[in-house]
Amino acid sequence: MTSTTLSATQEALLDRLEKASHGRGAVDALPTTKSPMSLKQYYALKVSATPLATNTPVPLSTTIQQFMTNAQTCYRVCETVEEHTEKSLALLQEMEDRHVSVKTLTSALYESFETLLTELDALNVKVQSLEGPLPYFTRISSIAKAVGGKVDYSSKVDATGAATVTVHVRPYTFGSIDPTSPTFDQGIGDIDDCVTFLQQHMDFKDTSMYLAAYGELMMHALHMLRDFAVATVEAARDHVLTAISTHPSPALDLDEASVYYLHFHACAPACQALTRHLDMRDTLPGNESFLPDVLDTYVTVRTQLVTPVVDAYLTSVNQSTDIVSLLRMGCQYMVRLCQAEYTLFRHVFGVVPSAPVLQVEDQDEHAFQRMIFQLSYSLYHAVRPRMLQQHNLDVLCEIVEVLRREVVDTHIRPMGDAAEAVEPVVDRMIGDAQERLILCTQKYLRDEIEAFVPTLADLNYPDKLLAPTVYATWYPTLEHTLMCLSKVYRYVNMHIFEELAQDAVRMCTATLNMASADIAVEKGHLDGGLFLIKHLLTLRERITPFDIQFAVTEKNLDFSSTTDAMGNILNGNILADAFTLSVDNSILGLLTHGIPHVHTTTSDVKKDLEHELKKSCTVFIEHAVQYVAAPLVAWLHKAKAAALKQPSNPTSTLRTQLGSPDTIRAMVMQLHTQLESHLPYVQDKIHAYLANASTESILFKPIQTGLADVVEQLQGILEKEYSAQDRAVCDADVQALMQRIVHEM
Repeated sequence: MTSTTLSATQEALLDRLEKASHGRGAVDALPTTKSPMSLKQYYALKVSATPLATNTPVPLSTTIQQFMTNAQTCYRVCETVEEHTEKSLALLQEMEDRHVSVKTLTSALYESFETLLTELDALNVKVQSLEGPLPYFTRISSIAKAVGGKVDYSSKVDATGAATVTVHVRPYTFGSIDPTSPTFDQGIGDIDDCVTFLQQHMDFKDTSMYLAAYGELMMHALHMLRDFAVATVEAARDHVLTAISTHPSPALDLDEASVYYLHFHACAPACQALTRHLDMRDTLPGNESFLPDVLDTYVTVRTQLVTPVVDAYLTSVNQSTDIVSLLRMGCQYMVRLCQAEYTLFRHVFGVVPSAPVLQVEDQDEHAFQRMIFQLSYSLYHAVRPRMLQQHNLDVLCEIVEVLRREVVDTHIRPMGDAAEAVEPVVDRMIGDAQERLILCTQKYLRDEIEAFVPTLADLNYPDKLLAPTVYATWYPTLEHTLMCLSKVYRYVNMHIFEELAQDAVRMCTATLNMASADIAVEKGHLDGGLFLIKHLLTLRERITPFDIQFAVTEKNLDFSSTTDAMGNILNGNILADAFTLSVDNSILGLLTHGIPHVHTTTSDVKKDLEHELKKSCTVFIEHAVQYVAAPLVAWLHKAKAAALKQPSNPTSTLRTQLGSPDTIRAMVMQLHTQLESHLPYVQDKIHAYLANASTESILFKPIQTGLADVVEQLQGILEKEYSAQDRAVCDADVQALMQRIVHEM
């Protein structure tokens, strides 16, 4: 069905007809309730009710004919309009159907869009989840390039048909990259980041493979850094050797501005980088040898360069000074050198020598200490031969004093870490000096005290007591003993000094006893005894300030029981004893009595000295009493001897042997005379030797007591052996003698 397009005239006519039809229809509809009809319906109704053609022509007027013509035309137009309307309705229906279809398709499309958007969001989430860890896998090639390595990939198909990719890391090529560049440093940092991430995501498929690859890259990078650091240290050595080759005589003093130090500043970037990276990853497997290799190279190179300079300086000083000056100048030189080396070491490696990163397992000392120890040994080897030649105690004591006070306390310890590496060598020199001092002291004690041979002048007592100084009044061995002990007291270990002091006091006491015996032979027992008392008192007084233990405990093993048990086994029948149990079984005897006994002996030199002093005082008092009261003492000895020889109650015979009362009275009168002359003499002797009122009184009172005792013994014998009439002859004189002695006491 084709559509017909209406002209403008037709459209206008149609509009008028519709308006007219609507107006007429409205009028016709007033009396009825029928719904209005359209023009088409009305026209159809009229046409069907009025036949258009009859057999009888009906004459029509022109107007009617014109109207009919117009009506027919309108009818045809209406049909056309109807057809057009039907087509339009069909099109409209088609459009509605298509709209429904389009709406359905659009809804489906919207749903598809929503599904796709949901899937897209899910994919974006997956992409983002992949974009996070993916760089930690894909960056390995760029990181390898930054640290001087290369990464290759290889794939193979396994038994299940799945392809697996393997990462291979090629070793670096030395010299292909600068390990001190920021790119290299960033590459190592990226390796750390990747390793840290992968260690936190071990559930990823290729984590283990990439961790191993990054570990190899790190090892290769550190190898490159280590080799570069070693190369820079060796290059610095070569530059120094080239620089000093133009100067045949090297400088004797080193400072931080010399070529020995300036060229090594170029080693700092590589060594500091290696130290920094290893300090950050001290648990990395296989990194134990990186820094030790560099440190060993550094120590070796510095030792090779600096040792000739140190040797030259010490040689020049050693030829022109004594050993004490050599120690002063040499130790000060080594302290300055140690401080300069400490500053250089800290600059090169960026940390102090005692930093944990520089410590090597199973080594008690770090690299810097080892280097300074090797350099300081030049001083040690220069000093030791001259120290071994020393026999003078004063020089050896001065050596210990200089090393302790001037070197250690004044120069080394105030500088702290910068100079503490020199202290072990100084301590060793102090130890050598102390050993030498001990040996020389022992030799001095043997030669000057134990083996001392006195001259007549040494034994010229009491004349020596008139010397102007108190030290000149001493016997030489006492002076040697106290002088030796006072010298070495502060310069050897206390337990060593205690042993030396014990030996010295023992030897000195022995020599004083021998000298006392010699003086007693030449000058008498009074001088001999007072000499010994004076010197023993002085020795006891002078060793008191030494805060030491004079007691010695010795343990010895006694193998006599073991020897006897073994002898019984050898002399007996071993086979027979092996199968018998008896008291005489030699095998059982070995088990029970064969264990050696431990004998513990304790000797106290100070107590021995006190005992010797008391003994000498007792002997002197006896000799003094015998000297003052010689007749009475001789008479008492005679009375004791007579009493032992006579039977019981031999009164008359004993009285005859002891003498008559007149004889006894004469003896008492003689004793009065001797008291007047001998007792002041003894007192003067005591004063001459001791020259101390309290000590003189302590020693003199027992003499007076001894005199009173012998007089009391005389009175006892008189009362026992003589009658009252006989006693009356001498009783008054005896009482007067006793009163005089008591009065003087």
